[in-house]
Amino acid sequence: MTLQAYDRGVLAVQRGAFAEAREQLELASSDHTALLLLGQLASNGHGEPADPVRACWLYERAAELGNAEAAHNLGVLYATGRGVAQDYAVALQWYRRSAELGDVSARRMVGLMYATGQGVPVDQDEAERQWRSAAAAGEVRALHDLGTLFAYHKKDLPEAASWYLLAAKEGIEAAERELRLLAPKLRKMAKADSRARTMLGVIRAFHLDDPAGGAKLLAVSAQEGDPIAQRSLGYLVQHGIGVEQDDVRAAALYQAAADAGDGIAAFNLGVLSGRSPHALHWLRRAAEAGVTEAYPRLGDRLSERDMDEEALQWYVRGAETGDKGSMFAAACWYRDGFGGPVNLVQALRWYLAMLNIGSGDGIHEAHEIAPRMTADQIYEAGRLSGRLLEADLFAQRQASRIAASD
Repeated sequence: MTLQAYDRGVLAVQRGAFAEAREQLELASSDHTALLLLGQLASNGHGEPADPVRACWLYERAAELGNAEAAHNLGVLYATGRGVAQDYAVALQWYRRSAELGDVSARRMVGLMYATGQGVPVDQDEAERQWRSAAAAGEVRALHDLGTLFAYHKKDLPEAASWYLLAAKEGIEAAERELRLLAPKLRKMAKADSRARTMLGVIRAFHLDDPAGGAKLLAVSAQEGDPIAQRSLGYLVQHGIGVEQDDVRAAALYQAAADAGDGIAAFNLGVLSGRSPHALHWLRRAAEAGVTEAYPRLGDRLSERDMDEEALQWYVRGAETGDKGSMFAAACWYRDGFGGPVNLVQALRWYLAMLNIGSGDGIHEAHEIAPRMTADQIYEAGRLSGRLLEADLFAQRQASRIAASD
């Protein structure tokens, strides 16, 4: 087994051996990922003084070879004037290039530059387009940006509230503060604007500790056919929060919203349906609509019906979103050959990937399967999981066992 120079460089970085890392990464400098890492070492000054000029040069080489992160880093350097003359127009060019190469956060930065007029005339519509695209691709900070755009520039407070609510769900604290500021303004609009009424109802029920008041507002909007109000009221009714608990009424509210295309309502209805045949239908609809919470539950329901191949697909989808249970399930299924052939590389990959979310629950299983793998397989799992250092420890232990048996 022979590690490539890039892998040896990554391992050296993780061990803090920066001189060795630079030596190995230079050997791999035809690889854009090696150039990116060399640029990061130069920018951060690991093992030697920071050198933003050299970092810029390395990032340019990596970006020319198609590295999205390097292009993004160049955008940052030109926007801040670190190592280069500050130039917003050039920064925007690099952010655009990074976005073209698939960097979602760069798409958000393009939006910010259009919103603030850095390197380009102010264009709020283009900012909105960029932020919507970034948010759809999973950049949660763009949710807050959109809320701010509609609250303070486009003056559409119900639309602003809808984005702030999504941002708050993702844990962005600033969005919670904005929702509290919006509530009095929405209250003035609620009688004449059904969207404002719905948003105010959601904010009062879930963010201002007034579920009873929120439920009253949501009931009016739900009666008018608003799916967000139906789904939100359904949740309050299902759990008896501020209203009388009633599963039948909750199910009817969820179904009305789901029939209107609301994926979260479909998920809630799938959960409420337990293990009934209806659960599978609604969870699949939710999963296909991109509701990530549905992925592991759908996997469970499919598994109960021996639909193992599809179940594994959804566990993997859940694992890719960082869901711990999905990671563990995918790893175990690959280990045992459920839903497809045994694949120890993918099994070890997901056991190790659990470390990325702070969970060591897969380490015992990783120790059990590593002796059945070659060093190359172990390292491949380490690359896929981003845990090359841990993979190296398994590989070294494996080599020691083999040497001892000889």
